[in-house]
Parts: sequence; structure tokens; C-alpha cells
Amino acid sequence: MKHKYEEIIDKIVDWAITEKYKPNDKLPTESELMSLFNVSRHTVRRAISDLNAQQYVYRIQGSGIYLSDWKQNSIHLIKNINIGVLTTHISNYIFPDIIRGIESTLYAQSYSLLLSSTSNNIMLENSNLKNLLAHKIDGLILEPTKSAYQIHNLEYLNSIISKNIPIVMLNASYYGINVPSLRVNDFNGGIMATKHLISLGHTNIMGIFKVDDSQGLHRMNGFITECQNNEIPPSPNQILTYLSEEVETVLPQRIEVVLKSEKRPTGIFCYNDEIAYMVLNIAHKLDLRVPDDLSIIGFDDSMLSKIMDPKLTSITHPKEQMGKDAANLIIKLVNNNNKFDESDSILYEPSIVIRNSTTLL
Repeated sequence: MKHKYEEIIDKIVDWAITEKYKPNDKLPTESELMSLFNVSRHTVRRAISDLNAQQYVYRIQGSGIYLSDWKQNSIHLIKNINIGVLTTHISNYIFPDIIRGIESTLYAQSYSLLLSSTSNNIMLENSNLKNLLAHKIDGLILEPTKSAYQIHNLEYLNSIISKNIPIVMLNASYYGINVPSLRVNDFNGGIMATKHLISLGHTNIMGIFKVDDSQGLHRMNGFITECQNNEIPPSPNQILTYLSEEVETVLPQRIEVVLKSEKRPTGIFCYNDEIAYMVLNIAHKLDLRVPDDLSIIGFDDSMLSKIMDPKLTSITHPKEQMGKDAANLIIKLVNNNNKFDESDSILYEPSIVIRNSTTLL
């Protein structure tokens, strides 16, 4: 079943093909599209953003949305060097920073960019890879979907590799796919976060980890290792795991149960800053003071960490620099007939940014 934003994309492309709207005709406004498709403004903007990336539409500030000369643009795309970028998300959390780094670097070299996302859904990764193969792409920057699982879309990835199209992976890598990757040392980050809580006197600590992405598994293993090194191996109820689709459903209730318990932890290491923000809100709801009653540490040093109250202690992620490095690497591979070795992969060593969400026990 298609997402609502994909239905909008299909309809506008159909308007272009059937010439209901001709090149440079003004399209319905965002409000009109919201009413026509019975969707939110965010959904409309997601569709228009993707159509803009595919050069079907363009915006004029203060005027509206217009249909591009899409046939001419298709010829232009075929002639240009086109890089596909497929990430798990586009418009939220740290992903705009990563994509900004990719865009600025590719555009500076006059490369075209085809941008799409999977919402960390294997079937959406499948359809997006299929769509990219239908276009002429000269390189692919890919963030694996559900990277802790067996590869589900190996056929499409092998098809891209067989055409000698360079692939660079972000944040994680698929086992068995020999391509360069740019990743954070998540294991060391997990150790660093746990060591910080222990240094503050916390021994009753809990970790919350997403386990369908390899990043979460590595961060969890770092947490467990550092606990064991300090002879405080976490018990099963001190590790709370979840899947991507459970973030807005069962996870908040499970966190609340933990924080209501008599043996609640005094310190929590969260998979990322979004989960840390969730823990903070639940703690406030239960009249727990952060950091006096509960120390919280996140991962990624996102914008959230700076606007939370109290500001969040977090492990760093290179974000925009990772995007720039990925774009520079894909350009190098395109220009070098896809020749690479182990030295082309980057493992970023994180650091800790200490703010007000953690304190001495």
C-alpha cells in the first residue's frame, strides 16, 4: 500500500504526462492539495520536495508551485552525472544535516541528485532501489534499512554493483556487500556514555536500544561491555530494546513502567537524542527531576540536545561532515572507475558533550 505522499506524486506526474498541466503552468496550492488529497501540510510538502528533486516541479517564492519542463529535464538528467541518495529519513532529526552536506558538495561539482527515503521500511527500500535502477544513476549513497537484519534487497544491490555503479553506505553497512562505508564507532560511543554515568556514581543504570539497526546493537554492546568491566553487569530488566515501528506505540508505556518501579534506574543511556527526549518528558510527567532524580544521556548531539530543558549530555555524530565526506567519496569513485580499498571507509570516533542532564549521584 502506497503512502499518501506517494499518491500525490503519482497524481502530479500523471497530470504532467496527460498534459492536464503543461510546463510552467501553476499547480494547485499547498492548501488546495491538502484538501484534494485529505492530507496534512507535511505530507504535501514531502511530495513536492520529492517532485522537486526529480525536477518535475519548481517553486517561486511568494507565488506558488509550477510544473517544470520535465521532458527537457529528463534529457538533462540523462546527460548529467546523477547520484542517487537513499536514506532512512529525510526531513527529521539529524538527517537534514547529513543531506545538506551531501547536497552542497554534489551541487558544487554540478552533479544532479535524486533523493528519496525508506522510512526504515524494507519494502520502501525495495521500491526506491527499483525506481533508481529505472533511472540513469552514476552513483548511490545508501543508508541501509533495518541493517541488523539479513539483506532483503540483495538482488537490486547486486544489480547496481554489476553495472559498476559506485555505492557508499552511511551510518551502517550490509554484511556481505563490499563497498565503502562511513560510520560512527557506535561501540566506543556506548562505552563512553556508560563510563560517564558510572563516573558520576551511578550503578543502577539502564540502556534503551533500537535493535533492528546495527547502530543500536553496537551501542548496546558498548553499554554491556563497560558495565561488565566495572563489575555491574546489567540484568535483563536493565536493558530495554525496541523496534523502529514501536517508537510511538509500545515504547513510551514500557519506559513509564520502568520509571514508576521501586527499583527504577538512576541513570539511563538512550539509543539517541529522540529517545532521551521521550524519557525526559515521561520523567517530567511522573514528577521526577532531571538530573537530580534521573540522569539521562543521549547519542548524536542533535539540535534536540541543545533545546531540551535541561540541556542533554550526548555522544557526538558528524552529521553534515559525514554528508560532505560521502559526497566527496562518491565523486572520487565515479571519476576513478569505482576503484576503492579499505582506506576509503571512515570510522568516526565520537566524543561526549557534557551538559545538564547528568550529575553526581
